[in-house]
Amino acid sequence: MSKKEYPAKLTTGYYRVREVWEDEASQLGAYRLLANAKAKCDENPGSRVFDNDGNVIYPEEAVPVTGAEESEEQPVLDEPEEKEVEEQPKEDVPADKEEHTEEKKEATVDEDEFPTAEELPATIAYGKLKTLMNIRKKPSLDAEVVAVYKKNTLVEVIQFCDGWLKIKCAEAEDGVAYVLNSADTYAFTASKIYTVVPGDNLWQIAEKELGDGNRCADIRTLNGLTSNAIRVGMKLLIP
Repeated sequence: MSKKEYPAKLTTGYYRVREVWEDEASQLGAYRLLANAKAKCDENPGSRVFDNDGNVIYPEEAVPVTGAEESEEQPVLDEPEEKEVEEQPKEDVPADKEEHTEEKKEATVDEDEFPTAEELPATIAYGKLKTLMNIRKKPSLDAEVVAVYKKNTLVEVIQFCDGWLKIKCAEAEDGVAYVLNSADTYAFTASKIYTVVPGDNLWQIAEKELGDGNRCADIRTLNGLTSNAIRVGMKLLIP
């Protein structure tokens, strides 16, 4: 099936972005919207978009050439000689009529088709998902799923909503969505985030950010780390 035959938005199932279909651990996300799945695939070279049956739908696989089409010589048709066409004189149009025509064209433009970009609410906290989670359009388990985020995904929180986190979400049409976090079951949250740089270790980070190296255990627990090992570029929640 060509990718053109796949719907732009699914009502059941997901478009899944993985490197290999059989390797679930390589999954980068699951989406209802095909455009979002393709965008995620473009951000991660080597990944592909699969349908629910494991078929690759993006990027399209190259179709092997059999050579049958090339072996059959196609006839070349003689092109008729082009006849010189005498250019017709252009009818003069009064200047005031030209201006009226331009005004009419401009009047047909609907400014409502070009909504103004609005700034999203400020980030008040950060969250790190403890497990694979559905990201929903509304704070309800019956709401539409706009994306699926994998474990350890960092999200920007803009509001705490009675057991839900309202987050910034690039996959949502309005840029915001919700993830369940009743009793802090599904996400670690903190007001600050730290990016690891070369030469860092947990003790130094705790000393620099919290004023006490002994609090490295707090950072480890908050980020779900099983050891003191960290890597450059890792983003850590700071309690």
